[in-house]
Amino acid sequence: MLTASELALIVAGIALVGTAATVIQKRRTDRRDAWWGRAQWALEHIIAAQGPDDTERTIGLVLLISLQSSHLASDEERKMLEEVADAILATARRPGP
Repeated sequence: MLTASELALIVAGIALVGTAATVIQKRRTDRRDAWWGRAQWALEHIIAAQGPDDTERTIGLVLLISLQSSHLASDEERKMLEEVADAILATARRPGP
């Protein structure tokens, strides 16, 4: 039979493990949210870039490619970013009117 102090220690250990799991999950969620915010920023710069100066588009595209290699990106997100980058590059390669 467990003593009261042993039982309290077991309960405290379980609570500690549960709390640690929650903190780890929240940290990962916060990091993924920040990753997606950076992806949105890059996409907005690519879309908003107009005119002969491609600086904004280039910055957005470089960031998009960098975000694609992040461990925070899922396989589906990597594929999406690759397709977006390919579409942008294909448009840039087309001869103008």
